[in-house]
Amino acid sequence: MKKIFPSSWRPIEIAVAALTLGILVLYTHALLHTAPYPGFYMEPQTGKVVYIFEDQSGTGSLKVNDVVTRIGSTDYAEYRKDKSLVLFADAQAGQVVELEVERGGETLTVPWIYTGFTSSEFWNRVINNWLLGYFFWFFGTATLLFVRPRDEKWTLLTAVNYLTGLFIVVGSMSATHVLYSLYLMRFIAWLMAPVYIHFHWIFPSPLRRVPKWVGRGLYIFSLGMAVLSVFPSTPSGLFYIGLLLAFGVSLAIFLSRGIRKTAQAREVRRLGILVTIAFLPILIITLVGREEPLVYLAPLTLFFLLLLPAAYFYWVFRTRLGGMEVRSNRAVSLYIYLVILSSALLLAATLIVQAKTLPVGSDILFFNSLLTIFLVALFSIFAFPHFASQVERRFLGIKLPHTKLPEIFSARIATSNSMEGLMGILTEEVYPSMFVRQYAFLSCSDGQAEVVVAKEAGDPEVLIKAAADIPLASWTESRILPAGGPPPLEWVRASLPLKVGDTLLGLWLLGRRDPDDLYLQAEMPIIQSLASQTAIALSNIQKTAQIKSMYQDNVNRYEQERLRLAHDLHDSVLNELAALMMFLDPSARTPKFQAAYDAVVQRVREIVTDLRPPMLNYGFKPALDELADHLSEIHNELVQIDVTVEGNDDLRYPQNVEHYIYRMVQEACENSIRHGQARHIHILGRLDEKSIALIVEDDGSGFHAKNATQPQNLASHKHYGLAGMMERAQLIGAEVRIDSSPQKGARVNIRWKSSS
Repeated sequence: MKKIFPSSWRPIEIAVAALTLGILVLYTHALLHTAPYPGFYMEPQTGKVVYIFEDQSGTGSLKVNDVVTRIGSTDYAEYRKDKSLVLFADAQAGQVVELEVERGGETLTVPWIYTGFTSSEFWNRVINNWLLGYFFWFFGTATLLFVRPRDEKWTLLTAVNYLTGLFIVVGSMSATHVLYSLYLMRFIAWLMAPVYIHFHWIFPSPLRRVPKWVGRGLYIFSLGMAVLSVFPSTPSGLFYIGLLLAFGVSLAIFLSRGIRKTAQAREVRRLGILVTIAFLPILIITLVGREEPLVYLAPLTLFFLLLLPAAYFYWVFRTRLGGMEVRSNRAVSLYIYLVILSSALLLAATLIVQAKTLPVGSDILFFNSLLTIFLVALFSIFAFPHFASQVERRFLGIKLPHTKLPEIFSARIATSNSMEGLMGILTEEVYPSMFVRQYAFLSCSDGQAEVVVAKEAGDPEVLIKAAADIPLASWTESRILPAGGPPPLEWVRASLPLKVGDTLLGLWLLGRRDPDDLYLQAEMPIIQSLASQTAIALSNIQKTAQIKSMYQDNVNRYEQERLRLAHDLHDSVLNELAALMMFLDPSARTPKFQAAYDAVVQRVREIVTDLRPPMLNYGFKPALDELADHLSEIHNELVQIDVTVEGNDDLRYPQNVEHYIYRMVQEACENSIRHGQARHIHILGRLDEKSIALIVEDDGSGFHAKNATQPQNLASHKHYGLAGMMERAQLIGAEVRIDSSPQKGARVNIRWKSSS
């Protein structure tokens, strides 16, 4: 049986959304149909008449700015105290109701004809702030049904939206007292306090933990105040404390997050900017006051306040937008631009009205309106692309402009000397800037394809098999492919070969793309240019890897030859010298002969040690200790070499790692002695199971180490020993940093970390 709704939606969630919507519809119906239509609007707190919908001309008629003190037999002060009273509750259209008003310090009785339903007052109620409550309900329901996981943040964001929507809708008619709306509004206001505070405490990530009794106490206190607020004897202004707690404490938490130096501070500041932009038009309308005609623009601020619930929902849900991410991002960019532009126009209109310079003539007004529209359109043509670019860069993480990708990317290729670096540029900058959300990068060698990096492209093994089944010759031309190709490559929308000359080095397979999943033929030269530059970079990386491999082989052969020679000298030459001494007549062993013989044996042993340090067979750390003793001995104790290396003597590493780092330390010490004329060398560091960190520092003459970062720079300055150190470090994935300056000694920092 086909499911009515997705399995991830639970009936309780649907019920909560439906119940909340039902309450909103009930009070909206009461606002538009049940509540009386008196024909004028007055401020609920003061009774001051603000607007008259149906002008009843006459000397005794009601006027704007009159303060109503009595309506029929109901005293307005009593009405404000008794929240169950409803003004004009039993009045019929055309019925005369006596109003007692204060005007210019005098108390007057004004006969007012109750108008009943009128279209002008109806539309005034329709275009009002209660509409915003439905948008909060919409985003609350979207959170309830689509945001995952169902955790504490999910529950609170849903509650924040639903309570805010209810507060807005119920509060929009609270002045009428219909359906006990004022009591319900106060009740909701107190419920908002703990929910708002709790949500902002854990959004976007929880702050420090607080005792459970504090949180429970806040909820219990707020619930108690909510119940208390529905009693008639409760002071009417008490619910403002609940609102102050909800908004004030939440704002304080929000600001503290933006000020603190945390990983989420930048995200919080971005969200704060969106919220501030949402309130800009309201601030400007507030400046207008009751000045006509701009007062009629006040309902338009509802359009801008939509950014408020949308911003929170977007920030929680944006990582799950998938293919809609950039489309949503672009919508946010356009929306922010419209809000800022509209705010600027409102501000300009406010200044015109306040200066009393609004043209009176209809012809002049029409001309100025057309001119304003033309100037705004012209400004938008030039301003919006730059504005969108900044929003994309600052808010959306799109780092490179799409049209300038070839120029910018070509410069970045030069710094990509590894496959990891090249893939980082493609996946983190180029593909996002091209709005590509689905892709695969295949490396081709000897007719075989290998997946280097892929996103949402399915199983790599299946992808390789599918690519292998298709002759590589068919991928040698850039193509835009139709949707629904052969599985498992049906997602591919464009293929671009990575060729240098006639050699196919790799393949770009591009799939889903924002905003419309289309690759236009006019864009293919730009994308092909990027592919060509990537092919050159890939070729250079492959050649570098080949050269590095050849150099590695040469070094290995060199070390193996040294090892073979060391074994030959030790097992053959030294043994034969010992045998020669045994066959020599004792009378021929003169002191001079014995001294010469011992010198030859000692020199051969030194050569064997240099060729292959025997102590490496017993451990890396003992070999360093032996190296220090050996160097001090052969230099007649003219140099003092101290070793302070933490770690166990039995720690072992891969053979080439031990050998290469030993040679690097040896080279650093010999350079200090031969070239730096050092008198004191200190070898210090730490050995761990997965890493080696060593420092060789001396008090020698030093040298200019400004260019001591690349082997070629060192070789060009005749620092061949240091260049060899750098090359050995690159072969085993180690890092070497050389710090030195004339007359201040030298410091060689060697670090290696296991990749397994």
